[in-house]
Parts: sequence; C-alpha cells; structure tokens
Amino acid sequence: MPNIIDKTYFQKANELNIPLSVQTLVANPTLQTPNDVAYLDALCLRVEKSILLNALGLAMYNELQLAITDSFTNPLYASYKKLVEGEEYDGKVWQGLENDYSLIAYRIFEEFMTETNVRLVANGNVQLSPEKASLISPAYKIANSNQKFIQLYQGGYLQEPIIYNHFIDWFGCNDELNVSLYNYLIDKKENFPLWDLSKFAVYTNKNTFGL
Repeated sequence: MPNIIDKTYFQKANELNIPLSVQTLVANPTLQTPNDVAYLDALCLRVEKSILLNALGLAMYNELQLAITDSFTNPLYASYKKLVEGEEYDGKVWQGLENDYSLIAYRIFEEFMTETNVRLVANGNVQLSPEKASLISPAYKIANSNQKFIQLYQGGYLQEPIIYNHFIDWFGCNDELNVSLYNYLIDKKENFPLWDLSKFAVYTNKNTFGL
C-alpha cells in the first residue's frame, strides 16, 4: 500500500520535527527491540489511511492508491495528482496532501506525541520522568497540531449551516486563499465523481487538557 507521508517528514527542521524519528544504533543489533522509528512507520500507515478513508470514502481511496502506484502517469489520474501535489485555481491555493506541512503530517505528529508521552510498562501506563531534567508537557504541541490539522482538513465550523440539495453543510465553501481539504473537494466535485460529500467524516477539536 503506497503512502504519501513517511517518517522523513518528521526529520526536517520545522515544527513537525521528531528527534525520535531517526534510528538509534545499538552496540549489539541482535538486542534491537521495537522502537519509536518502527512505531512511527506503523503510525504513518495507520493514520494516513484512516484520514483518507474518512475524507474520501473507500471507492475514492482505492482509486487514489492506484493513482499513486501508477505515479500519476495515466491522464485519468490528473485530478488525483493535483489532490496530492496541490494546485492554484480561481484565486485559491490547495497546498496538497504531500507538502511539508501536510494535514496528514500534523495528525501523525499529534498522535505520536500523545501516545509516546505515556509508556506501557509491566505495572501499567506511566508518564516518563527524566532524571536531572524538567519534564515539559507536550499538551500545547498536541493541541496546536490538532488545531492545524482541523483547519487544513475541514476548515472552520459555521454557526448556521448552508442547506442545498437536501444536504446540511456545517462547513461551507469559503473564499479563503488557502482552502481546506473539504473546501477543495467541494470546489472540484466534478473531478471526483466517486466522492460522496455526505460521507465526509468530521473531527473534533482538542484543547491543552486533551479534551
């Protein structure tokens, strides 16, 4: 299964950098145990698939997978190429799914920071406390990543819904310069006949208390 986002996205000098995304060598390779790099690899696969299924639906997700596998060489996949790589249209900008600050990357970062803040040990779940160092909560980083993911994925939430063709739309098609995935799919609906707007899954905001 081809992936858009991998661990290299978290090895760059930006706010999504995860030091634990780089493999740490051990003296005896035979003693190597599953580590954060392996976990991050698995997380990239799981989170990306979940997001794309929630946004695109199974049929469109499967077609996107075929397009990626084909490296978008088939002209029929031109719309998927723009979905992944981004485009400018009608005075708007869709950043794409594979840019350095991808909505998928923000969600993976959020999940990684949340899960690795608590380690599973024999006695249960414990929060690590480093010796001779101050433990700083990642709550703000988690909340910030969540907010950016939400904005890039579904945009703002309307106080009053837009109703058309018997469908209640709580997000709307805004005219902002940088559009969310939701707005892009709305704008380009004719290019993605497999997309069902009513099946677009919505995410909720998370604050610094994890709520």
